[in-house]
Amino acid sequence: MAKALLVSSIEGYSGKSGIIIALGLLLKKKGFKVGYFKPFGARTAYLESEDRIVDEDAYSTAQVLSTGDSIDDICPILLDLPYIEFISQAERSEIERRVKEAFSKISEGKDIVLIEGSIDYKTGRTVGLCDLCVSSLCNAEVLMVAKYTSDFVLDGLLAAKDIFGERLEMVLFNQLGGYKRAYVQSVAEKVLKSYGMELLGIIPKDTVLAGLFVSEIAEELNAEFVVEPKRDRIVEEIVIGAMSPQAAVEHFKESKNAILVTGGDRADLQIVALEMPSIRCLLLTGNVKPAEIVVERAEENDVPIMLVEEDTLKTVAKLEEIMGKARIKGELKIKKMKSLVENYVNVDRIIEKLGLENESQS
Repeated sequence: MAKALLVSSIEGYSGKSGIIIALGLLLKKKGFKVGYFKPFGARTAYLESEDRIVDEDAYSTAQVLSTGDSIDDICPILLDLPYIEFISQAERSEIERRVKEAFSKISEGKDIVLIEGSIDYKTGRTVGLCDLCVSSLCNAEVLMVAKYTSDFVLDGLLAAKDIFGERLEMVLFNQLGGYKRAYVQSVAEKVLKSYGMELLGIIPKDTVLAGLFVSEIAEELNAEFVVEPKRDRIVEEIVIGAMSPQAAVEHFKESKNAILVTGGDRADLQIVALEMPSIRCLLLTGNVKPAEIVVERAEENDVPIMLVEEDTLKTVAKLEEIMGKARIKGELKIKKMKSLVENYVNVDRIIEKLGLENESQS
């Protein structure tokens, strides 16, 4: 019988998918047969290449781990209509039956199944799809991922422990700033231990994982390339071009791997930006194409230029939203995430706590 580990989180966008990808790859490297399961696809999107609705995280994670299972079994329940309508139509007994049936298929021939939780551990409670319900249906141990946004995250972990009980014994902190590491190690670890939880890793913030590739930005914003990128680069910061070229120079100097968002008619600012090594890309708004001299300079300096219809304010708002939800896509990010988990997470202890050690040696 396959062991099951549900990777849950206190809040959304805590890095569950990336941790599952890295953990799955590392477990496969150690010789385990790994399955992947995400019973409730709460963030769905239309996949044009297959003409179907999918959960984006489930689809991309399944591709990376290539477990050989059908995406319909990997993610059996999709939220493909407003949640209030979904609730009114859902039959809990039928949902439970579908989850159990799909999990049984995924588990076949596997040593361990990594289960990705919902948006956070509470989401889906109304219809029996929250992480507590799923962990019970699949008899899964719980690994709680906490993004260390503030010291109050400890209260969230203790509250989760009250709900999950003995199933929750493993905790990971993700995206933690370097200066906080010593404090968390000495204080938070002690608090968690007193409540029956073990801190198995502290993954530091990483600019590569937090950033977006230029190609991702173009896809998300439906942008048109005026100057195509010769190589895909990571963008980590946003600079809004609403100042004079003289004032902008200091902003550009202080930036790192930045994208300049400005009106297409601001040729003066665009020319200055194209000479700054910190500017990786220009995103021009208002559907105003740049001057020919700007295009020529961008091609010479290998700086891509994208064009969108929306104004600067709306474009920046969209860009900030997608940068806060950067996914683990592409070989570079996957390799980085795998390295971070390998170096900062006690994977052997996870194996031991799940009782996998003896099975892998048999």
